Amino acid sequence: MSVTGVSRRLAVESLNPLEGLTVEQKVIEQLAAGTGEPYAVEPSARTTASDQVVVGDIPAQRPGFQPRPALLAKLNQAGQEPSVVVLTGARGVGKTQLAAAYARARLAGGWRLIAWINAQDRDSLLAGLAAVAEATTLSDGGPRQSAADAAQALRQWLEADGSRCLLVLEDGHDLGLLRPFMPAVGAARVLIIGAREPAAEWGISVPVDVFSAEEAVALLDGRTGLADAAGASAVAAELGHLPLALDQAAAVIAGQHLGYEAYLAKLRALRVEDYLVRDENGEEQPYPPGVAEVVLLSLEAARAADPVGVGAGVMGMMAMLSPAAVRCDLLRAAGQTGTLLGGGRRVAASMVDRALEQLNEWSLLSFSLDGQAVSVYCLVARVVHRELARRGRLVTACRAAAASLEMSAEALVKPGDHAAVGDMLGQITALLGNAATLADDPGEPLATMLIRLRSLALRYLIELGDSMPQAIAAAKPLTADLERTLGPDYPDTLNARDSLAAAYQTAGLTAEAIPLFERTLVDRERTLGPDHLDTLTSQDKLAAAYQEAGRANEAILLFRMTLAARERLLGVDHPNTLHSRTSLAAAYRAAGRAADAIPLVQQTLAAREQLLGADHPNTLAARNNLASVYRAAGRPAEAIPLFEQNVAACERLLGPDDPRTVASLHHLDLARHEAESAENVEDAGLVDQVGGDLQDDGP
Repeated sequence: MSVTGVSRRLAVESLNPLEGLTVEQKVIEQLAAGTGEPYAVEPSARTTASDQVVVGDIPAQRPGFQPRPALLAKLNQAGQEPSVVVLTGARGVGKTQLAAAYARARLAGGWRLIAWINAQDRDSLLAGLAAVAEATTLSDGGPRQSAADAAQALRQWLEADGSRCLLVLEDGHDLGLLRPFMPAVGAARVLIIGAREPAAEWGISVPVDVFSAEEAVALLDGRTGLADAAGASAVAAELGHLPLALDQAAAVIAGQHLGYEAYLAKLRALRVEDYLVRDENGEEQPYPPGVAEVVLLSLEAARAADPVGVGAGVMGMMAMLSPAAVRCDLLRAAGQTGTLLGGGRRVAASMVDRALEQLNEWSLLSFSLDGQAVSVYCLVARVVHRELARRGRLVTACRAAAASLEMSAEALVKPGDHAAVGDMLGQITALLGNAATLADDPGEPLATMLIRLRSLALRYLIELGDSMPQAIAAAKPLTADLERTLGPDYPDTLNARDSLAAAYQTAGLTAEAIPLFERTLVDRERTLGPDHLDTLTSQDKLAAAYQEAGRANEAILLFRMTLAARERLLGVDHPNTLHSRTSLAAAYRAAGRAADAIPLVQQTLAAREQLLGADHPNTLAARNNLASVYRAAGRPAEAIPLFEQNVAACERLLGPDDPRTVASLHHLDLARHEAESAENVEDAGLVDQVGGDLQDDGP
């Protein structure tokens, strides 16, 4: 939802007679945005031909995958209600691949819902659960509810009707974080990929360990084709039978046509002191010795097989973005814009696709089941990151990733596509997090790019509309940084301050929003003049904030000024003029001056009918507005034919059982009752409760 749409919504949100038909005002100026807090990647959702709902990026099966039937049998036996299973074990033991195999089997078995959600933090978890709620039509089609509310709605739905539904929560290490959103009863199944043993009340724990000697040898021999059980056993023992390391080793042995002994020699000769991967506390990651060396050998082999360097560019970009999932379209766009290889060298999408396939063969990344996204295991991403740092290439890689995001955002993210917006937001956040760790001065070009990306991130946060606290946390430091670096009157600074005000207002903090709106209006009047379109937009937003704060006279004055200016500059039937007229009418209506609102809404309805036709959603909203104003003015007889016309249109367009049709019928019945009994006071209060206030009828 746009900032303006949020702050200027005039309809009562419960049982609005035309809820979902109203068109919200477009954002006229570009919204500046900001970051500083972690944002979540919202999973993509799709419906299969059999009406299955699939949300998120389920990993595809890896080459040489070992099915581990004993572990899968334990998962299949976990059918009690509620069925919550926690996969535990060290990193790299194959928990994710095991969960993916289980999810793919449920998909093949025709289950109704299969969702793969990143649960590494609260924001990622809520974004994923909200995407599932939206995909399962739990979202009401009106203003987007908060992610937390959507997650609770999903929980209630799963508890009531969760048969043949599966949620997989990846990186679900914080079980306390997950608890409030997990179904406590019902038939839904939840599979948590964690690390720690859960408490007994959580359900079943399935420990996942390294491969058995037989599984390790089967993977190596299956991928390499070498009939050398002793050599395979030696490599498996060297790598501690860790599935991740064995997968990497098998790819290099097969790709470079090595024997097991030759591979071990290369592995033991590699020094990795400069590549040591540590956690946030500076401690070594809990991987067996040799795993980092395995990754480095895979990277070396991939570079040798790709002299153009497309694969190296992909891995460098993946290390700067979110390892959980990167859309292939983003990487293709980076190749076609010349940012993947740098120096303006463009790469065809087919070459990027081939590089991705090769990297998958080298076991350096994995495809999602639908082939639309790739992911990198966190250890691989960290090794690549450390190698880039050693070579002095981190800033270059960060700049390439920033340029790719900025240049491809408009092409890849379409208005209203919540999944695409959430995905791009998550990638920007990951990049900003990596950029914050740069030891070297990023330089002015990268610093400028990062400011622009922060602005883009805030724009996406506000468009999502379900996490205003995050938007506020992002906008405050961005506005301060822009004021310091560009000055208080620079357009980007004004846009950021405007976005911060809108976020405050949407969060219900109108008192904090008003001084920011006032300051922006003053600055735009001084720098652009009182009749500039951006100035009029600022004036309109301030008027709406005044109205929301109960300052009716000030709101009416500004709405009147804005309407007069737009009529003079844009014409009486311009969409922005029509919207101003509706806003002024709503202010009059709220102030108890329905008689003053009537001619404004009459004029708007006539323009809507002439320009859009009698059944256009904006026309229906304008007609509803006029009928509501007639009722508020004590003229229900004049409201009746308007409500009758809307009821007929709703029945024809939406069907008799649609909630909007039912609500329109209810308003018609109230108007008829008022006309018959003339007892208007009690019923007028009731109509406000069911959506009688004026709706935003467009522009």
